[in-house]
Amino acid sequence: MSENDEPSFHALLFQWSARASGIALEMVVPAVIGVGLDRLFGTVVLFAILGAISGMALGFWQLLKIARSQETTDC
Repeated sequence: MSENDEPSFHALLFQWSARASGIALEMVVPAVIGVGLDRLFGTVVLFAILGAISGMALGFWQLLKIARSQETTDC
């Protein structure tokens, strides 16, 4: 840490890239699992659509959590 106890630029960059990749995985992985379930059960796109919808909901929920935490730290 520096003298003013703020994280360095590289630390912030790493933190935000980890958040972004986590959100991306939260949005993509449920859809991929849905595709696998569709193949397993022989359905056309039922589980893929459900996975995509749930993945988008998880991703937006995570974005809202990040935005709320930034609101409280910025004040």
